Amino acid sequence: MAHIVHNSAKHAGDRLNIDIESVVNKIFSHFSSSAKRTEALKAVFAFVEEQYQVVRRHVPTRWLSLWPAVKRLHDSWTAIKSYFLSLGEDQCPKSLWQLFKDDEDGDGKPLELQVYLSFLNNVLKIFHHVVLLLEGEDGTVCELYDMMLTLKTKLQQRQMDSFFGMETSAILQQFPDAKAAAIKHDLSIFYQAALNYLEKWYDFTDNNYQKNVASLALKSKFTFCHLCDAVDALQIRGKLDMDKLYDEYCVTLPRQQDIVERRAPVVEKWSTLLQGTKTPNLTAVASFLFSIPITNASVERVFSHMTAAWTDQRNRCSVELIKSEIQVKNNFGYSCKEFYTCALKEKALLEAARSNKKYKVRKNF
Repeated sequence: MAHIVHNSAKHAGDRLNIDIESVVNKIFSHFSSSAKRTEALKAVFAFVEEQYQVVRRHVPTRWLSLWPAVKRLHDSWTAIKSYFLSLGEDQCPKSLWQLFKDDEDGDGKPLELQVYLSFLNNVLKIFHHVVLLLEGEDGTVCELYDMMLTLKTKLQQRQMDSFFGMETSAILQQFPDAKAAAIKHDLSIFYQAALNYLEKWYDFTDNNYQKNVASLALKSKFTFCHLCDAVDALQIRGKLDMDKLYDEYCVTLPRQQDIVERRAPVVEKWSTLLQGTKTPNLTAVASFLFSIPITNASVERVFSHMTAAWTDQRNRCSVELIKSEIQVKNNFGYSCKEFYTCALKEKALLEAARSNKKYKVRKNF
């Protein structure tokens, strides 16, 4: 899902007249390879009385790098613009000079690039936020359909209202009417391209099982019919006693309203709802539901931890050792101080650490 959201923004960005990814990376590469240029940029920041900020890089394969890079350029626009204008046509990279040259005299004339930076700083934040939710540890399949539908609705409403951000609208007012209309049309194409991509790769119809389980996100009270729809969508009716499931539903019904009003992750709400009850069928439904991953982010994190642990310098480490290290990193939420305090209380663990024997101690902390 995160891949779809990222690609919808990337696909829509490719429809714009200005290739923002190329601009971001061109500006980054201009400074990344030269300390002298960086020092010159710092001097410009000081001249315009702004705090220096490092230009960010956009990595195409990373879903969360484009908006921060665009935001950094947007926030540093005055200094960045002044720097490249000070280089002049002979020293400024040609592809960038084509974007900055309209204000060659430095009279503060608004540039098209400024409009696009302002617009993308506004709209890419929406995509960025959705990807963060999808890659978070608390996301569940119950919330997935609403996340995608909310994203689609926001884009549709922005397109209908021709809303490109208040700052963008203010900048566009400084352009001639014909030019402003052409830019607005281009920005509207961004919305349409993003919507087309979302609708192509994500099923917003009633046939999507994620829509049938959305009612179990405990944002509002659910009915037994909602529960049956979820059971059918998950194809687990044959493994449940539906009559007993109804009785269990009735047991939890009085507690739903209190749970719904709480601000907590969905899994935590369900844990509270089922706590202290004998509801094996309802528990089975919840357990099956929350076992469905909504992204492969957790798997990717494990690969990253494995790469960091199994380096060329540690290539003789056993699979079991690397596995144990990854389990500790992923499953223990202690700070260094907290783990130290906890370890001092575990005599078996301390003895195993001192021993030359293989660690066979298994103990729950």
